[in-house]
Amino acid sequence: MTGGQLAPLSNNEEVTLRRVAYGQSDIAHLRADDLKRLRALKLIDGSPRVPSLTPAGKQRFDTLAKPVAIATFNAENELMGMLGQLMARRPER
Repeated sequence: MTGGQLAPLSNNEEVTLRRVAYGQSDIAHLRADDLKRLRALKLIDGSPRVPSLTPAGKQRFDTLAKPVAIATFNAENELMGMLGQLMARRPER
């Protein structure tokens, strides 16, 4: 493993690495300090306006925690379930 794969990254640097990986690399929306450090670690390269992952950056990105898949949300089922719970708590008159 290279230094870039072992060096600890801040939360902000991880976010920037993810954004570069996903192609959300509009330079105006990326932190300049993060880009500078990621370049120094040789995790990103490319032009200053359009950064891209290096092979080491791709490997490092693959080790980052991924978001949990969001289950499908059915508003009608959720509402009916909540109504059922409320009705069950309602005292008998």
